[in-house]
Amino acid sequence: MQLLSRLVTPFLLVSLLAACQSTGVRPAGSVAPAGEPDAVLRISATEPAAERASGLTSDIVFSLLAGEVAAQRGALPEAYRYQYQSALLASDAKSAERATRLALHMEEPELALKAARLWVELAPNELAARQLVVVLLLRQDQKAPVLEHLKAIVEISEAQQENGFLAAMSAINRELKAQDALALMQQLVAEYPDDPHGRYALVVTALVEKDYPTAEQEAARLVSEHPHWPNGFVLQSRVQVVQGNKERAREILALAVSRFPDDETVISTYARLLIENKQLQQAYEQFLRLEQMGRVDGDTYYWLGLLALELDHHGEAREYFLQLIDLGKRTDVAAYYLGRIAEEASESRQAIEWYQKVKTGEHSDEAQVRIVRLMAAAGQIEEARDWIQRIRIQYPTRSAQLYLVEAELLREHGTSEQVMTLFDDALDALPGNSELLYSRGLYAASLNRVDILERDLLQVIASDPGHADALNALGYTLADQTDRHQEALDYIQRALKLKPDSAAILDSMGWVLYRLGRHQEAIGYLQQAYAKLPDPEIAAHLGEVLWVSGDRQQAREIWQRVLEQTPESRHVLEVMRRLNI
Repeated sequence: MQLLSRLVTPFLLVSLLAACQSTGVRPAGSVAPAGEPDAVLRISATEPAAERASGLTSDIVFSLLAGEVAAQRGALPEAYRYQYQSALLASDAKSAERATRLALHMEEPELALKAARLWVELAPNELAARQLVVVLLLRQDQKAPVLEHLKAIVEISEAQQENGFLAAMSAINRELKAQDALALMQQLVAEYPDDPHGRYALVVTALVEKDYPTAEQEAARLVSEHPHWPNGFVLQSRVQVVQGNKERAREILALAVSRFPDDETVISTYARLLIENKQLQQAYEQFLRLEQMGRVDGDTYYWLGLLALELDHHGEAREYFLQLIDLGKRTDVAAYYLGRIAEEASESRQAIEWYQKVKTGEHSDEAQVRIVRLMAAAGQIEEARDWIQRIRIQYPTRSAQLYLVEAELLREHGTSEQVMTLFDDALDALPGNSELLYSRGLYAASLNRVDILERDLLQVIASDPGHADALNALGYTLADQTDRHQEALDYIQRALKLKPDSAAILDSMGWVLYRLGRHQEAIGYLQQAYAKLPDPEIAAHLGEVLWVSGDRQQAREIWQRVLEQTPESRHVLEVMRRLNI
């Protein structure tokens, strides 16, 4: 022992003394401090508490140090033994916890349960200890003592202003099958018939286990037994939502709002459900109620801004997003929408200033695109390109997207040579980037450079054989611009296996079959594609195949519908010109 003592630094000795005298260590039999639950459980350790020494003795120090040394050497059984002995000698809950976790690491459930029981005895109000004992008891199928520990978990949590039933539920659900977990929760809830939190947790348990009939039954009982508790109605509506019954959920929350007109949680939940149901005006009115009640947080202003914008109340939307900026909440989102509002009001300079404030988040890329478009619309092409290049240096992880933005700018305001040069520069900087290769390939196809398209898309497919869009683009281009129709069919078939519901790929399949002379099969695929997406290009393809197959009346009807909506449709007008119609 003297040798061990010489090996320990003064700092470690001070730490050990502090551990033995900390508030986490309470001798067995002592009274819980004021504010802790009166009803706490004690499970006696194997060794009698009366035999435990009090104060810091040489035996305690030795056990503590020997346990630490053994743990460092990887001698876990020995470390467990000394930690458990330290817990007994010093009534030290921390040592009991360490012993429990050592046993769990060794996969010794009986030793873990023994130490966890001691941990509970020494720290009866320690929630983690109680939950772990429940788990270990259930693993060893010792269900009899579990209920008392669950009751302790409830009372400890409730004393801390938390829903103890949910804490108990989390321990149960880890170990028991659905029906067993529900049965045990029902036993626990029965012990507290006047506490709505119990049945609330029971409903949540049923939802977690996807036992929707039980969840619905218990939620109805919760509302019936506790009609003055608003959270019950909120949960009952949630049960309906997860089953897809949004209208029934709306009815429940509408009733709740009428009963609890000042409850912010009920109103907020109702408003969000109205948004899901596309009832935007009603949702807006509910968020206005929250604002009038003094709930002026970021969440309320965010939704008020979005809804006002959607309802074309641009002035109100602007004020709400400015409030978000003042609060420092969701500033990137607020700046983006303030830019949109300014842009729609033809205030281009102000819109650019707002978009420039969007640094991160889901709208950051779109904001940069809009800056570029606004600059280009004002004839500031070089300024727009300079802006993109500065942002690309500032945010190198977004380089590929920014190159694509610049390419789009040059497609509209530059030359094809400039576009291809930019793609070449981009791929020199980001060799092998699939997005850039794919985009350059498609642009090359628009210039009838099938060789470049094939080279780039084959590289994309080589690095990602499941790239359905690349397979489809290559197959369609070969079918449309070459006589390599059988090869095109192979690529499109591979794409269709990956995305069987894609309207674009179904259209490609119809077109390649048409080029192969398999007209009836082609019509079937094209009709599927058109039903999914009544796009002018698909309409042009379907009409052409119908016309060539003799069904000219139907072809005319399809083209006429497109031209009524889009009189300048390039695809339809081109096919009609080519067929001399």
